[in-house]
Amino acid sequence: MRRVFFLRSPVVARDLFRGTVPYYVRYRVPYPDPLLNRILDLTVAPGRGRLLDLGCGTGELAVRLSPSFQETIAVDPNQEMLAAAKQLAHELKLPNIQWHHQRAEEFSADAASFDLVTIGAAYHWMDRPIIASRVHEWLKPGQPLVIFGYSSIWRGTMDWQLLVCSVIKKWLGAKRRAGLGEYNDAADPHELVLIQAGYTLDEIEYQHPHTWTLDELIGNLYSTSFASPAVLGDKQTAFEADLRKTLLDYDNGGTYQEEMTFYALLATPY
Repeated sequence: MRRVFFLRSPVVARDLFRGTVPYYVRYRVPYPDPLLNRILDLTVAPGRGRLLDLGCGTGELAVRLSPSFQETIAVDPNQEMLAAAKQLAHELKLPNIQWHHQRAEEFSADAASFDLVTIGAAYHWMDRPIIASRVHEWLKPGQPLVIFGYSSIWRGTMDWQLLVCSVIKKWLGAKRRAGLGEYNDAADPHELVLIQAGYTLDEIEYQHPHTWTLDELIGNLYSTSFASPAVLGDKQTAFEADLRKTLLDYDNGGTYQEEMTFYALLATPY
């Protein structure tokens, strides 16, 4: 079962990514097209049905999947992220997305009203049993909840990844941060929560080789809840200088290879 992490202290989701949006938009690695296409092949007929994207962030899933649906509803508690998502949808001329500024737990819908519900690397910020129970009711018969995710640098085993984690711990402490709080790794994995809520499970993985430049890697870290500029505060300049020196001492070429794993956990109510 996939290990997930949870907060030791309560942190409102909208504060977890304070100040990260410019970095989030520019430096997050998008979900690979083959993975998204495979989900669409399994779930909908082109141009039909309704999609609900919970914890939509800057809109990656909602925007990219919406052309395959008649209607898309996207929900997120972070106003800055929603603004970036709306701007992207406007630029791409996607009029079929409704944006809701609220927590996933505050959203309500009629029974059997969605053909697909997606959550992109945000389920761990939610009250998972409550969301699982409600989505169970909102989905049409036979249709899935799909939780997306990807490999974390905290689980990386390559030398440069271990160096990055060592610099983060040096400046922010041994416990992984989450905004104003800390993670707790003792919680049940997603799979167990979903099984207990009455779902059957399947999983799709996709391997994606990626090359980071040093600037891209640092920008990606600044997009996270554990190493954002808000979390680093007045340590940011020294942290960045230390990280640059550490990685360039390791490889002065300034590029770092990673075999990223993206996954989609398909949970179908029974």
